[in-house]
Amino acid sequence: MDRAFYLQTSRIEDRHWWFVHRRLLVHDWLADWARGLDGPTRALDIGCGSGGNLPLLGELCDEVVGLDRSTTALELAREKQPSGELVEADANEFGARFAPRSLDLISIFNVLYHQWIESESRVLTQVRDALRPGGRLILTEPAFPILFRRHDVIDHGARRYRRKPLMKLVEGAGLRVLRTSYFNSVAFPPALALAALEKLLGGSERPSPGDVGELRVPPQWLNGSIVAALGIERALLQHVRLPIGVGVALLAQRSTRE
Repeated sequence: MDRAFYLQTSRIEDRHWWFVHRRLLVHDWLADWARGLDGPTRALDIGCGSGGNLPLLGELCDEVVGLDRSTTALELAREKQPSGELVEADANEFGARFAPRSLDLISIFNVLYHQWIESESRVLTQVRDALRPGGRLILTEPAFPILFRRHDVIDHGARRYRRKPLMKLVEGAGLRVLRTSYFNSVAFPPALALAALEKLLGGSERPSPGDVGELRVPPQWLNGSIVAALGIERALLQHVRLPIGVGVALLAQRSTRE
């Protein structure tokens, strides 16, 4: 991604409702499992960016590793996690850096959809190999190709996913899907309207990454209100699968019998 995009993301990812909601959702899906682990446990965040999700993984596992191909991203992550382990490497070949069956948890947050991912299947196969038996993969990606727009272009996105094809990719790599759903459903209508408007007005030119409007934190009262309202969605996601959303989340496991 562009340096300016990393810098803007780093400034807001601890507070912006979108990032906060996703971290809370991931914590909901993994907390009970993590409490049952016997230490020491190790987690890897593939494509860690500026490090906003590393503290979350630190709540779930004893040791956390952040991996990214961007020097800028790792510099920003280092500021947030001075004592954490950070690895500069390409997600396409990350498995070469980790012994088989050496990780309890791997997270991939909006990484597979990037232009530089050569093969989602190859990355996911490496995930399977690196996980210990019973280890978990938590994965989120942008949802619905119809929502693709300028924000994705700035983020060097190449694709967005529907739930079932994403499940097939993960299962094809030898992992068992435990839970999956769309999320951020309340953002779907405005995102669809914005995508339609961009197509109508013609938005093929590459936009400047310097100040992405959607990455500006709303006023504190509004930002907090959105997080609180999305708490209803998180409660629902403990019991049902949502049919729409701007993101898709998936939790998978390596078999305990291998």
